[in-house]
Amino acid sequence: MPDRRLRFLAEGGALGALMRDHDWASTPIGAPEDWPQALKTVVGIMLGSRQPMFVAWGPERTMLYNDGYAVLCGARHPAALGRPFRAVWFDIMDEVGPILERAFAGEATHMDELALLMTRHGYPEEAHFSFSYTPVRDEEGRVAGMFCACAEITARVQAERRQAFSLALDQALREIAEPPALAEAAVRLLGQHLHAGRCGYAEAVEGGMAAVAEWGDGSLPLLPPGAPLPADPAPGLAVPLPGQGGTAGLLHLHQATPRRWLPAEEILLREMAARIAAALARARAEAALRASEARWRGLFAAMHEGFALCEMVRDEEGRDIDLRYIEVNDAWERLTGISREAAEGQLVTRLIPGIEPFWIETYGRVVRTGEPAHVEYRVGTLGAWFEVFAYRTEPGRFAALFLNVTERKASEERQALLAREVDHRAKNALAVVMAALRLTRAETLPAYRTAVEGRVAALARAQTLLATESWSGAELQRLLEGELRPFVAEGQTLRLEGPAVHLQGRAVQPVAMAIHELATNATKHGALSVAGGGITVRWSVDAAATLLHLHWQEEGGPPAVAPQRQGFGTRVLEATIRGQLGGSITVAWSPGGLACSMTLPLAGPVAEAPAIPE
Repeated sequence: MPDRRLRFLAEGGALGALMRDHDWASTPIGAPEDWPQALKTVVGIMLGSRQPMFVAWGPERTMLYNDGYAVLCGARHPAALGRPFRAVWFDIMDEVGPILERAFAGEATHMDELALLMTRHGYPEEAHFSFSYTPVRDEEGRVAGMFCACAEITARVQAERRQAFSLALDQALREIAEPPALAEAAVRLLGQHLHAGRCGYAEAVEGGMAAVAEWGDGSLPLLPPGAPLPADPAPGLAVPLPGQGGTAGLLHLHQATPRRWLPAEEILLREMAARIAAALARARAEAALRASEARWRGLFAAMHEGFALCEMVRDEEGRDIDLRYIEVNDAWERLTGISREAAEGQLVTRLIPGIEPFWIETYGRVVRTGEPAHVEYRVGTLGAWFEVFAYRTEPGRFAALFLNVTERKASEERQALLAREVDHRAKNALAVVMAALRLTRAETLPAYRTAVEGRVAALARAQTLLATESWSGAELQRLLEGELRPFVAEGQTLRLEGPAVHLQGRAVQPVAMAIHELATNATKHGALSVAGGGITVRWSVDAAATLLHLHWQEEGGPPAVAPQRQGFGTRVLEATIRGQLGGSITVAWSPGGLACSMTLPLAGPVAEAPAIPE
């Protein structure tokens, strides 16, 4: 772009191209070359970021945004570019309008979660966001616009809701013993949760599907249990349950009036179909056990759940000290990995050495009191989690019905860990961006923009490197290469010397920010400010103390002179290496060039956000 005044629009991906081609002269903010420097600066920062961001400028709150925010706009993009905020987001002005106006009054706002009902893809949908609104002032100090950095967290909120409903459904169904009542409760709870007109569960019978249970709000007719499902049911949402040789069941939703079923509702329906089917199978198995010994024997051999008939073993004082397996089924053998021949007739303490006392105590209580027990607990020796239903069958004996839930437990733990990690990353990223905007000092606005863009870019590179490694961390050499190589010009040298070191995930961003500040200083004042200068970074590992020693040395540049005041870069070094990572840092200014030595732990806790002092 030939006009030097428009360099701030030179980047920015697809939105950068749209902004360069847009007829801004016809908008209230006018042509880009005449924009205030504050607007140019914040637009340049926004276009250089991968995080969703937008700017509302002037009395009309004219919208400008980047590629990340265009995704959040849905079908409103690209028409939203250059239009007033109230015209773009007319359907949520009641919620966000007051927040926007407070920003134009000079009040910054940060919210971890805001729920909005908005239309982005041709239909109303509930969406959730975390965001910050920051006032932007012009050269006279007046608030001329608002800058927003945001992230959509709808998927996380929906996952949390599904998990909460799943737990509530499981709890409710555990209290119901009879299969018909359980099926009725399941479809009622699911139908009410999704505000459906009708919710039903059906199972395969000869010639088609037959209703097991249905619930409705009165707007649609219901089928009685056992009635065949019509071949052309009312429009709705249905999830088949696969079985041997075809479909074993069907969980379905219907509405009397036209309704668009959302992807999140279909995900929930699929999850609940499997849970309801399992709960119903379990209830039927329990009912069969209570019905008669003959029916129990047939179920014993065919059921998918593990089953064991056991007797308690007591000492002379009547205390429960062990249990003996009388009979187990094929599923028990498959779920535990222990053969039936080895189990039947054997004491559990011999069959599974080191088994937790919890199991003997729980089963002993069931036999003594006659009260059933439902527990989830880990058998350490087998390295597996089990969900168990235990019932007293006769004096001194009990039956245990169980499932191996190790994979579900691991999945729940991974989901919780990922939610915490994403939340941590988002908060840290916003904190660093806000600190950079607030604390960076420069003599001119272009210099300010360059400094802020560099720091945000360093943060973005660290985030990208973490994402490619699934947030598990990053290799130190790769991080240093990515941060330093862009600063080294032709004729200058960069040497990286040290063993392979893997940084833990939460240490990557602080180390990247610290290295970026050293490189920026070298470019302005040090070895990278002259031809022939160079940087050497050496590191070593103290394996016994799990410490990383990293040394930065500049060579071939002007003499290093200690600054008269502590700048933002120095504060970043102190806040990241010492404050956030719990390490140490020493800096030496000498005629030969700046030297910086850092020591930081390779393991251990990392602070939630860099504490950068004012």
